[in-house]
Amino acid sequence: MIGVIVWSNNSREKAIIWCEDQATLAYLQGRENLLNTDKWPEPGDLVELETQTVGNLRHALNVSMISEQACPQLPQMLSEASPPARQPQLRVVDGGASEEGFKAPSPTACNLPVFRETTMHQRPRSSAAS
Repeated sequence: MIGVIVWSNNSREKAIIWCEDQATLAYLQGRENLLNTDKWPEPGDLVELETQTVGNLRHALNVSMISEQACPQLPQMLSEASPPARQPQLRVVDGGASEEGFKAPSPTACNLPVFRETTMHQRPRSSAAS
């Protein structure tokens, strides 16, 4: 698997790696987990690694350098990045009542995302779903 070092501490021999599978971060501890122990990886380095999860901690194993300083500005970019503004997912709307009784608003009227089934087997839609 490919990863990028996002934090590193040479004196403590620890590093945090973001992995291409976008699962939890991997933690590198100790030079014994490096294939080449000459240089400790630094933030922005591109590495190849194997992972093993023990408890809730994902450990980086057999880490090897692919490219040094592939993205040296990464720590600065991460520290300056602001989290996306959270917009409310729901808002109160008047669904209105009709002669037939309560009529639910459509998802687009509520500013909700419209989800579509992505399974291989499509179920027929009922008339209430349209």
